[in-house]
Amino acid sequence: MASIDLTTLQAENEHLRERVAQLARFQRIVETTDQLITEVDAQGMFTYVNPAAAFYFGYPPEEIIGRQSLDFIHPDDRERAQQSFVEWAQRGQRTATIENRILHRDGRVFFKQWAITLHYDEQGQVCGATSISFDIGELQEARRSIAESRAMLQLVIDNLPQAVFWKDREGRFLGCNRRFLDDGGLQTVEELIGRTDFEMPWRDRAAEYRADDQLVMEHGPKLNIEEPLRRSDGSVIWLRTGKMPLRRDGDVIGMIGFYEDITELKRQEEELRTFKLLVESAPDGIAIADTNTVITYANPALCSMLGHETLVGRTVGELLYPDDLSILAGIVEQVEQGSAARETVRYVRSDGGLVTAQASALALHDRHGNLTGYASINRDITEQLAAEEELRASERRNRALLEAMPDLMFLLSADGVFLDYKADRSGTLIVPPEVFLGRRVSEVLPPELAEQVLYHIEQLRRTGEMQSYSYHIQLGDQLEEYEARMVASNDDVLVLARNVTEQRRIEREREAMQEQVIAAQQAALRELSTPLMPIAAGVVAMPLIGAIDSARAQQIMETLLYGVAEHHAYVAIIDITGVKVVDTQVAGALMRAAQAARMLGAQVILTGISPEIAQTLVHIGAELREVITKATLQEGIDYALKRRMLAAR
Repeated sequence: MASIDLTTLQAENEHLRERVAQLARFQRIVETTDQLITEVDAQGMFTYVNPAAAFYFGYPPEEIIGRQSLDFIHPDDRERAQQSFVEWAQRGQRTATIENRILHRDGRVFFKQWAITLHYDEQGQVCGATSISFDIGELQEARRSIAESRAMLQLVIDNLPQAVFWKDREGRFLGCNRRFLDDGGLQTVEELIGRTDFEMPWRDRAAEYRADDQLVMEHGPKLNIEEPLRRSDGSVIWLRTGKMPLRRDGDVIGMIGFYEDITELKRQEEELRTFKLLVESAPDGIAIADTNTVITYANPALCSMLGHETLVGRTVGELLYPDDLSILAGIVEQVEQGSAARETVRYVRSDGGLVTAQASALALHDRHGNLTGYASINRDITEQLAAEEELRASERRNRALLEAMPDLMFLLSADGVFLDYKADRSGTLIVPPEVFLGRRVSEVLPPELAEQVLYHIEQLRRTGEMQSYSYHIQLGDQLEEYEARMVASNDDVLVLARNVTEQRRIEREREAMQEQVIAAQQAALRELSTPLMPIAAGVVAMPLIGAIDSARAQQIMETLLYGVAEHHAYVAIIDITGVKVVDTQVAGALMRAAQAARMLGAQVILTGISPEIAQTLVHIGAELREVITKATLQEGIDYALKRRMLAAR
């Protein structure tokens, strides 16, 4: 039993010696390492520091133990270190890492990364911590250098005139420059990172942009893409965009894009297109020539004007009429002196005909003021000159016609002042021209005529319609009659007055003669409208045709009574075969005629009564008891002759 205990003790002793040796080795490592190793209690007071502490803190270890660990941390890092330690303890965290700066006694600063192990008692409360630090000064310097390089790169990118951005394969933004942030309405790159186009102001085109990005990542770069972009302020700008795959170690990890604002360029291009369209569509011929007057551009109007398909390459002198070459030299001299030239020149068409043009020219200069050529605008005035000549000829004809007109003409102002005149053929005027020109009508004309003229001037001004009026005026011992027409002549009034004294005298004589002819015609018509014919001794007949009114009814009675008395007739036949309508008035006229004839001893026979007239007479209650009626004129004549024969026996 004693032997067993001794063996056990020897084994435990051997194990203990190994542990002591191991601890000695650990102690030598801790004591000799250049890494700073420390231990603190729950209040953060140093309970152990290895000899390396003297190098980093500037104090021997024995002066450090018992001091607050935070005192050796850089003031700017203390709050974060303390807060981190509290958070680890609250979470029950066993290990942790942290980076901070420690201060040497002489003011030097060391960048350290700490690997910390927290110790807890049986109640779970922190009772201390052991930490090992690693010098990361070189790492920090490398970080600083990288940060500076990145800052410089970002500065360069931010100052590029183009916007630059890059995305991952899912279309999420990874970075950009300042110009891109401005367009997106963002302040920092951090606000952008992680967003997609669907979360930017141009979200309405996001799907299109995303499709472009996919094509670029799959098939390679796309350059010079012109597309619109809606900025954060709502404005739309035009971009010229380029996109390329973003590669790392040969793998596509996203895409990088860049664009420039070409809105102004687009506007200028649009203006140039508009200007070119205006020039191409202009009715005037427009040309540009170099300093040797060789045409470098001619619009369609000029080519058409001169009958050529193109004029480029030809000199202006080739196209001019030879006699006008001196004018070209003068134009060149004027524009080179800074003046705008305007001359009339003649060009020779391709068919040999001449074109007269009003040419305006100016010099062209580059931005340095050097002469680069000439521009000219040519208006074809060939037809205009011909029209002007025709107008002059027309004016001459009109003047001749005006002189040939027999009318007296006056030009008055709107307020009735005599401005001009033309005498008629007689040359007779109330007063000489020097008396009335420049004076008002009320100062020259008789009051009644002046009032008449002013009245029609006002009517003309109000209605705009031509005014016609007549007037009489005493010229010497003769009263002359005039007809006047008044029309507007621009802002003035033109009066044309014609002497119609002789015309009126002839018209009055013609009217008197016409009245005599009419009277004779009326008498003849009366005889024709109420004819009375003797058929036999004591028998007369009156055939009536047409409508009967009150005047004709009176004429019928007069003719019948005079005829009965003149021919001593005892039978009077009235035939109404030609009368289509008999009304109360006609029936009454016939009855009165019959009664008057009976008073002269004559019997009236009414013939030619149609069924319609018979029905009308019955309907109106005509009294025909004293009138003998027969169907036809022949029966009426037979009846009258038989009665005559009976009377003769």
